Order: sequence, then C-alpha cells, then structure tokens
Amino acid sequence: MCGLSVTPYNISLLDIDYVCVKAPMFSFTRLRGADPTLGVEMASTGEVACFGDDAHEAFLQSLLATGFKLPKPNSSILLSIASDPFREEFGESAVMLSKLGFKLCGTPGTVQYFKEHYQLDMKVVTKPVNDKDDADCPTTGAPSALMEIKEGDVELVINISEGTTRKDEITSGYLIRRAAVDFGVGLITNNKCAVWLVQAMEGGFEKFKAKSISEFYSLHKY
Repeated sequence: MCGLSVTPYNISLLDIDYVCVKAPMFSFTRLRGADPTLGVEMASTGEVACFGDDAHEAFLQSLLATGFKLPKPNSSILLSIASDPFREEFGESAVMLSKLGFKLCGTPGTVQYFKEHYQLDMKVVTKPVNDKDDADCPTTGAPSALMEIKEGDVELVINISEGTTRKDEITSGYLIRRAAVDFGVGLITNNKCAVWLVQAMEGGFEKFKAKSISEFYSLHKY
C-alpha cells in the first residue's frame, strides 16, 4: 500500500517463545433476558488477542481483556455442573480451588458428587425455579443460589448445563447464568475453559501483571 518493497521473513513456531490467545466478546449485559451461554452458531461482538509467556498466561490475559472479573483471594465460588462426566472432568480443578483458599458452594447434586468423590466440604445452595426464587429453603435452611449472587456473596459462577435434558436443570441453569450477568459476577459456561481458568489461577493469578505487546516482539527485529 505504501509502495515499499517487503522482505519476506519465515517464522518457525519453534522459534517463538511466547503464546497468543484470542477470546471473543459478547454483549449479554445489553441483551435483557438472553441466555448467556454459547452455541456453535453464535457470533461475537468483538475479539481480543493477548500475548503471554505461556498458554495459561495468554489465556488469562485474554479473559481479563474482555472485561472478565477474577475472584478475589479467599472469596466464594459457585459450582453448578449438571452431569457426572463434566463433574469428573472438573474434579481436580475443584480440589485445586479449595487448596487455593476459595470457599466453594454449589447446587445439591454438584455438592453431593464432589463430597463423595473428592471429599470436598462445600456449602449447599438451592436451585431456583423462577427469577423470584431467592428465599432460603424452608426445609433445610439452605440459601438460594440467586440470593448468593444478588448479595455479592459469590465472585465467580461456573455453570455447566451441557449434558442434561432435565427441564429443571435447564431452567435453573439459565436463571443462575442470567443472574451472574445481571449482577456483574464472573461467569464460565464451558467446562474446558473452567479447567484452564483454574490452571491459570494456580500459577499465581494474584501476581499476574499485564504486559505490552512490545515486551514480546518488535517489528524492528525483522
């Protein structure tokens, strides 16, 4: 475009000592009532690409660049995973969250699974049946998942409804996800992304520092 000659430069991926991860951005906060979960036919409203010294650092930086909020140390995280295969896949990550000092709470089935298989001590919260269902359970006294989100008692929600066809699971999952978006709580709806997030946090997320692209490479080198 400038009329200048260009010298080709062959780049080998083995010679690059940094990683780039691209993350999509969605406008669920502007779409009132929309289900903030992702499907194969969805189009993002924007994307960000971020660099890191390794894949987990780049992944975490790309999430933060989209406006994602990390939970503060020792805060509460809400887990609601509908099916056993996804619970098993996330099992070691749940254990790691507990070791990192986070307080875990979850819906009844999720809590029971992680207690039986991983001996995790988690607080039970009730699944909502509608958007007004924010009262404590009259039988057990367990708090409502919606109230925990609305009151700011949890700072991250990991909700995986994939793998279930039960109507109550689908409905409660939507209500939890929607509440997380409406009240500005970090939300993860993909199991593999949830695992990657925990792995990135394990590397010392409280020490994480954003870097300029010039710290990774410069066009002047080529």
